[in-house]
Amino acid sequence: MSNIKQAMKGDKQAFVKVIEEHKLALYKVMKAILQNEDDVCDAMQETLINIYKNISKLQSERYFKTWATRIAINECYHIIKKQKVNQDKIVKIQNNTSNEDMTLNKEIEKTDIEVAISKLDKELKIVVVMYYYNNLKVHDIAEILEIPAGTVKSRLSRARESLYQNLKPEEVNVNEE
Repeated sequence: MSNIKQAMKGDKQAFVKVIEEHKLALYKVMKAILQNEDDVCDAMQETLINIYKNISKLQSERYFKTWATRIAINECYHIIKKQKVNQDKIVKIQNNTSNEDMTLNKEIEKTDIEVAISKLDKELKIVVVMYYYNNLKVHDIAEILEIPAGTVKSRLSRARESLYQNLKPEEVNVNEE
């Protein structure tokens, strides 16, 4: 019997194993949406609680990855929604915070591809992360995001073009004499 099936029946150790297998994929999706590490941690915690509370309601173990990813995405959107409600307060606080305090959050050095992906629009970034980092199929991404498969394909195409433009080496003109 698979760990997912055992977790669905209430086996706590099996649940831990399932989460260990899927936590990186969930993290990458959340990070693509939220970008802020604290928000990602909050989303992960709430996602794991929701998965634990509701895993017995999962209809089939083969849908676990899609189901769990949808929970993670919904939690990220919930956090974004809460942030928008409090945005006025945040702006006021930021205006009162000195630039020196802001520099405490130094960005970790990233590879060129990570930087290029981080510059993509959110709708493109999440599709790229789900497709290339989480190895989800186009139809699975479409189901999770509740959009047509054609939209997923076009977003992947736009993302690839954007990444190509951002990553291609600049042409150097050398005048020979």
